[in-house]
Amino acid sequence: MKRARNQNGCAKFIGLLLLLAVAVGLGFLFRYYSGRPPESTGVSWEVYFSDIRPGGPDKNNPYTLDKRLVAKLETAAERIDAALQQLNSAPIADAFIDAHRRGVEVRVVTETKYIEERQIERLQEVGIPVADDEEHDGLMHHKFIIIDGRYVWTGSYNTTNNGAYKNNNNVIWLDSSQLAYNFTEEFREMFLYRQFGPTSDASVQYPQVTLGDGTQIFTYFAPENNTVSPLLSEIQAAEQSIYFMAFSFTHDILGDAMRRQFGAGVSVQGVFEARQVTEHSEYDAMLAAGIPVVQNAKSGMMHHKVIVIDEETVITGSYNFSKNAETKNSENLLIIKGNSDIARAYLDEFKRMAQ
Repeated sequence: MKRARNQNGCAKFIGLLLLLAVAVGLGFLFRYYSGRPPESTGVSWEVYFSDIRPGGPDKNNPYTLDKRLVAKLETAAERIDAALQQLNSAPIADAFIDAHRRGVEVRVVTETKYIEERQIERLQEVGIPVADDEEHDGLMHHKFIIIDGRYVWTGSYNTTNNGAYKNNNNVIWLDSSQLAYNFTEEFREMFLYRQFGPTSDASVQYPQVTLGDGTQIFTYFAPENNTVSPLLSEIQAAEQSIYFMAFSFTHDILGDAMRRQFGAGVSVQGVFEARQVTEHSEYDAMLAAGIPVVQNAKSGMMHHKVIVIDEETVITGSYNFSKNAETKNSENLLIIKGNSDIARAYLDEFKRMAQ
């Protein structure tokens, strides 16, 4: 009888612990989501491009990428998670430090080869935790930031002086807590669990997100997700046009798919970064097939990784069209569908780069 009472008491104690754990978890979720402003039902995205001038940088321009990012960081109220291949911009480091000092939780992941950058050291000196990929086989190539579990900043822009003032880059800013959750989980895998490249968890909680204006966004993280299949599907589905801007384009399968579409009557045009046109590049094969491709002749490096399909679908992110992006590097790739305004912004940049 005594043993039975002890067993009953033990079971009740374990049950009480489980209830307490559930209550704590629910309390965390309530604190996380309560009091946050509702997501925009209007325009919930913004697209930015570098403003590279032949005569040199205009530091007084209020719309440079570093100034735009600093303005976004100044709005942070709770948390900033940043996965940045490289950070050597003092104004951006200042904005992280200012956020930290006003009580915002700031965390950073960077590529090992840049862990000793002075701006990274400045973050660590004030107590901002920084993790690196510990010389993983492949690059920590992300360039994304999540603010307050709601906003996502991503694209081709490295947070460097060159990234803002010398190289041609793109950024998209998105208001979506679901999309932010996807990127937060990718960040946590790297920051907390040191999962990089193929070791990263392949699950994406919200693989398809719909914004308030109907824009659909599909999220992929390489190399844990299959990125080539969705890219091929989009290329093969093109009915009228494919425009691309590629810092590095060495992936034969993607190049072959574009050449087949060109042969089938789809308009295909592209801009390659001249310094990346090597014997491995798709440039010569596309030129031989009659595709009107050009090498970047603008000032600064053409660092875009963008495809626009049928003037409605945009593919962007940190992901170069290469085997390393597919199989080794930590990368993000967004496929954005159903928004001709976003597509138009990237097409305007394409036309500028192709001139």
